[in-house]
Amino acid sequence: MTNTTRGLSLFALTMIAIGATIGSGIFKTPAGIAAKVSDNQTIILLWILGALVFAELGSRFSNAGGVYTYLNKAYGPLPGFLYGWCLLTVISSGTIAALCTVFAENIGYFIHIPDGGEKYVAMATIVVLTLFNTFGIKLSEWFANIGTVLKIVGIYALLLLALILGDKAIFATATQVISDTPPAPDNLAGAFVGVLWSYTGWHYASFVSGDALNPKRNIPLAMLFGTGAVTLTYVLCNMGYFSVIDHDTIASFSASENPKVVAVEVMNVIMPAASYLMPGLIALSVFACAGLYILSTPRIFNQMATEGLFFKAFAKKDPRFGVPVNAIILQSAWAMILVYLWGSFSSIIEYVTFVEWLFLLTACIGIFIVRKKFAHEEAPFKVPLYPILPLLFIAVIGWFIFKNALADKAEYYAGLAVIPVGVVVYYAFKGRGAKD
Repeated sequence: MTNTTRGLSLFALTMIAIGATIGSGIFKTPAGIAAKVSDNQTIILLWILGALVFAELGSRFSNAGGVYTYLNKAYGPLPGFLYGWCLLTVISSGTIAALCTVFAENIGYFIHIPDGGEKYVAMATIVVLTLFNTFGIKLSEWFANIGTVLKIVGIYALLLLALILGDKAIFATATQVISDTPPAPDNLAGAFVGVLWSYTGWHYASFVSGDALNPKRNIPLAMLFGTGAVTLTYVLCNMGYFSVIDHDTIASFSASENPKVVAVEVMNVIMPAASYLMPGLIALSVFACAGLYILSTPRIFNQMATEGLFFKAFAKKDPRFGVPVNAIILQSAWAMILVYLWGSFSSIIEYVTFVEWLFLLTACIGIFIVRKKFAHEEAPFKVPLYPILPLLFIAVIGWFIFKNALADKAEYYAGLAVIPVGVVVYYAFKGRGAKD
């Protein structure tokens, strides 16, 4: 096998884990979270909480296919297939749609986009990224490395500016209580939509393990390194935001018809003459992140087709570049449809987040099954304090799903409606395979 199809280094895999996680969330969601949660400590704890179980989950998702394979091992083929089906119809395609929508919003700072034209810019961006990811894994590796490094440098430059030029001491303000009243449970559950959206993506490095060097060692390491880097970045950025702009002002940014982006407003305060740099950084961040989703997830559809659970056309890989071109085009086409149907970033992430974390909750419950079924196999990494950490994750995410299921939002119902359709598709392909 040549380097073209199996050449992703540990560094590249770590960049995928970081780059697929840090996209729009750290820029777009803090205002909405602040509007629902009344003190800064709780907001920062929400970000930290998201990392508590990722080391355990990440090390367990080291096989080709990531969560898809993990669900197969724990529960059998149907839950695994449903996850792959929802990646296509909701999770990954929706994430690409949301990221490219944010890209279009921010590129509007530099070029004139007519009213209503942002969705078409977003769709054109998907086309460009799709073409880029069809010319081999090495080109995609360079894209992952350069894009992720540039966005991290930009984010930490913003943090440094907040530290040096902010009016207040960063740690003193970031840990100051604004209100003694604890956040209402319903508000906290709503805030978790933004938190969980922002943490999603750390496990996507496992989707490309078939193209990785030494995947048994490098996939778990990449997700552990990526999780640590993402958590540190998110916590420090939120501290930086609060050092420059007070909590109530940040919370007010989400109230208008055209919500303000916290990172842009922070730059406006500390360096008004260079405020245009922040939309450029956000555009770069989401562009690179969307490219990683277009790169990684089609490997799952390719694997499903290889196993006879999807159309045979998507089992093929380009003979020259070794990438599943048909699967990439399918995902991107559906992402463009989602951009057109939903239109706004907030609607898309609500459509995506509820369904994605339903599957990640199911996967986490499966840890107990897998440990028993594969007790004879040595895991590359075992998290300390087992079973406390998985149980904590299950309790928190279960509560989040339950509270938001009562929110009566069309986006949640639309995402959930895809699952029973997937059951029908699964049995249709399974029955067809039995006849063959």
